[in-house]
Amino acid sequence: MIERGLKVITGTLLVVQLGVLTWQVFSRYVLKDPSTVTEELSRLLLIWLGTLGTALGFIMREHLAFDLLSERSSPNNRRRLVEVSDLCVVLFGLLIVVGGSILFWNKLSLGQTTPVLKLSAAWVVIVLPIAGVIVTLSPFLNPPKEI
Repeated sequence: MIERGLKVITGTLLVVQLGVLTWQVFSRYVLKDPSTVTEELSRLLLIWLGTLGTALGFIMREHLAFDLLSERSSPNNRRRLVEVSDLCVVLFGLLIVVGGSILFWNKLSLGQTTPVLKLSAAWVVIVLPIAGVIVTLSPFLNPPKEI
C-alpha cells in the first residue's frame, strides 16, 4: 500500500517537474520572458522527488546492499547479511528522522521562507522526516522474499 502510494506520488511529481521545466524553457527561449517561479519550484520538486524516490527504493529493496557477498554466501551467512543490512537501513532511517525533524523545527521556528514562492522553508524539508519514517519501516514492510 505504501509502495503503491509512493509510486503514484513520485510519478506525479515527475510529471509536474517535467511540466515546470518545459514551461521554464518555453518562457525563456520562446517568449523571451523567463518565469521567476519555475526555477524555485523545480528545485523544490527535485528535493521532494529525490527524497521520496529514495524511500521508495528502500521499500522495494533496491537500495545498495551486500548483493555480491550475498550471492557467494551460504544460506546461513546470507541470512546474517540481510539482518545486518536491515539493521543499517533502520539506523539510517532513524538518523534521517532525527536530523530531518531538527531541521524542520529550526526552519519553522526561524520563520524562513523561500525567496520567490514565499513558502515556509519548513514545508520544503518536511519530506526528510517523512521519508525517514518510511526508510525505517521498510525492512518490516517488505521482508526479504528468500534468503
